[in-house]
Amino acid sequence: MSFLHEEYGTDAEIYRRQFSTEVIADSSNAHAHRILQACGFTERSIPPLYVWHELPAGLGEEEEKARSTRAVCLLRAAGSDANIDEALLSPAAHAAVLAEIHQVHTLHSGAAASSSPAAEAHPPAGTDAVAAVPAASSTSASAVRGRSR
Repeated sequence: MSFLHEEYGTDAEIYRRQFSTEVIADSSNAHAHRILQACGFTERSIPPLYVWHELPAGLGEEEEKARSTRAVCLLRAAGSDANIDEALLSPAAHAAVLAEIHQVHTLHSGAAASSSPAAEAHPPAGTDAVAAVPAASSTSASAVRGRSR
């Protein structure tokens, strides 16, 4: 078993497993684990070496896209090098999470920021969270992996 984040040298990769309907997020980063769980991914493992995350079975395609897009945006805003398969991008979810990140960034209040999962992805003061996530309409090859898996 191999993981795409290791193959590509990134912190996290989100993709649909080849020849399957499963949406997978692989990462060995503990902070990424918390963000993926907050976005609805569940941890799976084959002890002792393999740990990955996947979305629960039975979600609709739009919900899978929304959760996957939210996860990659929050991971990138937190400073992780995270990629998502182009087929899993949701422009609506992308716009919503960017607005949430911007709101958390501008509030600067611990109480207001802690009420949102985006608070965990809130970068240190003086950084631009919005710039950390590419616009859905202009995703680059480094941000999106369109290859078959």
